[in-house]
Order: sequence, then structure tokens, then C-alpha cells
Amino acid sequence: MGTASEARGFTLIEILLAIFILGIVLSTVYVSYTGTFRIIRETGYDAEIYGMARTALDRMARDLQSAAVWRRAFTFKAKPYSLRDREFVRLTFRAAAHVAFSEQDVPGGISVIEYGVEEGTEKEGYILSRSDSLYRDPEKEEPYRGGYLLCDRVEALTYVFTDEAGKEHGSWDSGGKGEMQKKRAPAEVLIRLSLVNPANREHPHLFMTRVRIPFNRLEVP
Repeated sequence: MGTASEARGFTLIEILLAIFILGIVLSTVYVSYTGTFRIIRETGYDAEIYGMARTALDRMARDLQSAAVWRRAFTFKAKPYSLRDREFVRLTFRAAAHVAFSEQDVPGGISVIEYGVEEGTEKEGYILSRSDSLYRDPEKEEPYRGGYLLCDRVEALTYVFTDEAGKEHGSWDSGGKGEMQKKRAPAEVLIRLSLVNPANREHPHLFMTRVRIPFNRLEVP
């Protein structure tokens, strides 16, 4: 016959205490795992953003460095426009950087390159697209029809144009009357591309590159 102490079970307080301790352990494990998964997710997003920005800026640099003369003049225009509550610039210029996407397309030539920002449809931010046409007339005021997607999740895109004298400009018009811009391309273009940072919307990912245009006027020193 067993003693009274052998027959005694757990008291309610002991059971609640055990449940409380188990809850603390499980909460600690959960927080640790979710923190690890969050870091992995953010690292993957950062890597994707970095790769996309590097591809976009590299393409833009190649195009700008290929700026070319057409009928004894450079075509290079930066036209500001509004999109929702943001200000963007549509960049249009001629360059020997035509990209053919099919066998029926002409493989090369002086084309009109145009960069524009449009509203996105699925993800946060805007999209940056590149238009490339051998036949478009940049002197005609035509609505921007977009092109192929170059980059999405764009928060902001700005340019700074530097002339031969080293003066910086927020806009450029080779068809204008200013001596430093007329029939010329800028000597240098600074591109600032900001992409959405979901972890902190107030501080987007910023990428910058400065592109030197080798031949930006007809009279080469």
C-alpha cells in the first residue's frame, strides 16, 4: 500500500507554472526563428535590389556614352513631368546603342533612346522603362509609349547635367537657345536612382553613377 506522498499528483499552481515556463521557451524559440527568417528575407531583397539597380545604371551608362550626332547636331532633351505626387524627368537622346530583339529588326544604327518613369501595377513604387526606336522623330511632341521594363520599385530618379564649363544644370535642351546646350549633349550626367526600401520607407535604397559623355559637341578640341 503506497504512502500519501506517493499518491499525490501535481497541484494546479505547479501545472500553471510549468505551462508558463513552456510558453516562455516557445516564445523565445519563435522570436529567434522569425528574426532569422526576417534577416534572410531582407538580405534576399537587398541582393535583388542591388542587382536590378546595377543592371539599370549600367544600361543607362552604355546608352549615354554612345550619344551620337544626327544631321550635324546632338539630340539631347530632359523634359520634366508630374506623376501622381512626384516629379520625374523624361530623358530623350540619339545614340548608337540600338538593341535588336528579333531577326527582323535592324541590328544597328543611330536610334532615339528614351527613358521614362511610369506607374507600376503590381509592386510598390514606379517602373523605369527604356524605349529604343530607329524611326521615331524626337522633335515631334508625341505621348510617351513606354518600352521594355528596365527597373521596378522606383522611388525617385533624378539627373544632374554638367556642361563643358563645369556648370551643373537640372535640365537640358539641345534644341534651345542657350550656347552651352544648343546642338550639344552634356559633358557629364549624374544619375541618382532610389528604390523602395520596405523596411524603412523614409530611407529608400540610393544608387548613383556619374557618366562622362566622350563626344558631346561637334567641335572636338
